[in-house]
Amino acid sequence: MSKGQMINMPANKPLWQVVLLCCGFAGILFTLIYTVFGFFTPGFNAFRDTISGLELVKNGWVQQGNFMLYGVLTILFTIGLSKELIKSANARYIVLFQLLIGTGLIGEAIFIHEPPHQICDIIVYISAPVVLFLFTWQFYKTNSWKGWIVYSLVAAFMMMALKGLSMVAVANHHWPGLFERFVFLPYFFWLFVLIIKMLSGRRLVAAG
Repeated sequence: MSKGQMINMPANKPLWQVVLLCCGFAGILFTLIYTVFGFFTPGFNAFRDTISGLELVKNGWVQQGNFMLYGVLTILFTIGLSKELIKSANARYIVLFQLLIGTGLIGEAIFIHEPPHQICDIIVYISAPVVLFLFTWQFYKTNSWKGWIVYSLVAAFMMMALKGLSMVAVANHHWPGLFERFVFLPYFFWLFVLIIKMLSGRRLVAAG
């Protein structure tokens, strides 16, 4: 098989592989948990208060556990993702930055105060767009995924733009919590569709 072609894998993957890939849906669970917890937390305002603020309220361990669960599931998903990519330098970087996302989320669960919490937050917010840019190169080298080049770039730039708006909102104290919740939506949706495709049996030839 020539470089740049797509490998069509059987749809009936081993159960362990399916489970690991499904761990990538953790962002949906994370969002559901913090939304419900915030709704039932007296005095918490989702428009005004950040997600991490839920770690500082009564029963804040719920949000700490939410970050921890999301981080662990992200790492498990990354293990499954690594099996979908033919080994290459680009594939290793994808795995590295995916692991950084998971590690950063676990750090946000452990360190609830600044500055370590902020450092972990920065790691997560930088790593996610980097993953999207790395996948853009991955898709560029894979003829059957050409349409995903634009999709990945759009998702990455949308994340960066939304993060910029979120920072402006924080600086101006104008609904920072609301804007923060939008930042990861492009990544969540992109990842959701990618996982569905991988579960259906599609696999990438690694770039570079």
